[in-house]
Amino acid sequence: MSLKPDILAPVAGHDLPFPYGLGEAGVHELAEAGFGDFPALTGLALAAIRDTGRTGGLVWIRQAALSREHGRLSGRGLAGFGIDPGRMLLVEAKGRMEALQAAEEACRASGLAAVIAELDDMDFTASRRLGLACEASRTPLVLVFPHARSGATAAQGRWRVSARPSAPHQHDARAPGRPAWRAILEKSRLQPGKAGRVFDLEYDDATPCLRLVSRLAARPAAPQPRRIGAGLAGVWRDAG
Repeated sequence: MSLKPDILAPVAGHDLPFPYGLGEAGVHELAEAGFGDFPALTGLALAAIRDTGRTGGLVWIRQAALSREHGRLSGRGLAGFGIDPGRMLLVEAKGRMEALQAAEEACRASGLAAVIAELDDMDFTASRRLGLACEASRTPLVLVFPHARSGATAAQGRWRVSARPSAPHQHDARAPGRPAWRAILEKSRLQPGKAGRVFDLEYDDATPCLRLVSRLAARPAAPQPRRIGAGLAGVWRDAG
């Protein structure tokens, strides 16, 4: 019997490649840096999954209260990240427990590109259960939280995410640039020495590729002011 290597297990003397398994394996959390960054979380979750090149369907679980507060997913926005709505199953959960149950069941299914779940919060025990489900199937899970998310987690990492202004379009200065984000690695079970670092990211839809851009900061995170015009990093969300 052959055993699959654990792609999340650090190799002695080597660092895991960025972004440390996000969208590829295990459980990872994305949380708003501040209220209003929820579309940016949506965009980064999809960009990370597309960057892995994983094939298969996508299961998206939404807690009803968050859908009412932040709006519903837009097909046009999904297309911007190369996501075919016909290969995505949307699950609308009435409350947190129902959403967690749906996420756990989805994570036990093999052959999926990924599972994404929007939750208002979660305790350590629930995160551990989700982690065990992902280990059994090797289906990655990305959890999306509002800015109030805090506390202990069994996830491989937690990122605080906000949109940042895009660089000018290389062929047309009047056209939108590539989606861009600022992601703070708040917690990391795989790369604890990198916790607190700030990463500036952008998504190249032609490749597709999620990559670091200039000014990768090897310093603790500092509060970032809200910037006008940063919404290009998010998937459009229609009013609920």
